[in-house]
Amino acid sequence: MSERAPGEEPLVSVRDLTVQFTGGAKPVSAVNGVSFDLARGEVLGVLGESGSGKSVSLRALLRILPPRRSRMSGSIRVAGRDVLALTDAELGLNRGGTTSMIFQEPMLAFDPVYTVGDQIAEGLMRHTGADKAAARKRALEMLEVVQIPSAARRLAAYPHEMSGGMRQRAMIALALACKPQLLLLRISSNKPASNGA
Repeated sequence: MSERAPGEEPLVSVRDLTVQFTGGAKPVSAVNGVSFDLARGEVLGVLGESGSGKSVSLRALLRILPPRRSRMSGSIRVAGRDVLALTDAELGLNRGGTTSMIFQEPMLAFDPVYTVGDQIAEGLMRHTGADKAAARKRALEMLEVVQIPSAARRLAAYPHEMSGGMRQRAMIALALACKPQLLLLRISSNKPASNGA
């Protein structure tokens, strides 16, 4: 666990976060009054049963909840910026740049009509200003870091041409490529609880 220097602002500061879904006859509360701070270099794990609001809280940090069917209140600050006040353009730079997410389902991270290499390179060009050649080189390096076999060949592969395990690794490469300050991920365990545990 990292210790913050006196007066240093936390990387993440969430205060009284509340999320409601408004698509039905009456609003449904998914998250109620969540507050926490996270320092740079610190890891925070959130445990809870299915439906307890873990995924909704993560999506709120990225502001990727459906705007017409959800309502958020409270405050979310990441790297000194008020996430709830960001414009659409600023959100685009925040997602994948300042904050990245490793989704539980890899196909959610990739557009099926573009190659994996192009998608990793596009993020790098957008967030780091790299030219196409440098971005492709970095994309290849990231596929090698996550130990995808024949990484150079996989740059030209479409997501559906990869196995599920390879897509998961490619998703991790995509999330880490721009060296985000905040990395979000959701891990699910399908192991049944043993008797007496």
